[in-house]
Amino acid sequence: MTDDYDAPLDGDIGPAPTVGATRPAPAEDLAHQEREREERRRRTNAVSGRLALAAVALLLAFLAYDSVTTALEARRRDDPWIYPPAVIAALCLAGLAVIAVWTLRRRK
Repeated sequence: MTDDYDAPLDGDIGPAPTVGATRPAPAEDLAHQEREREERRRRTNAVSGRLALAAVALLLAFLAYDSVTTALEARRRDDPWIYPPAVIAALCLAGLAVIAVWTLRRRK
């Protein structure tokens, strides 16, 4: 056996704790872990919210494009083109505008 108390033993990961070292109180340690967990949760929620908003914006853009194409095709064939396709396109474009304004205001 050795007289060097700071030397790690077989299987030890690190040096032996020093005599004057104090460990944080369990309540402080738990509160610190809870704060870290809350911060990670907020970051994860923010990223998932941005991804969901991007998915909604892409879906609205596709629906608007498809509705405009359908409205133009219906007009060329003298079919009703205002009510179903043009109104849907207008609603989708209005939704995109709302998302764009909301996103720009949040960045400021």
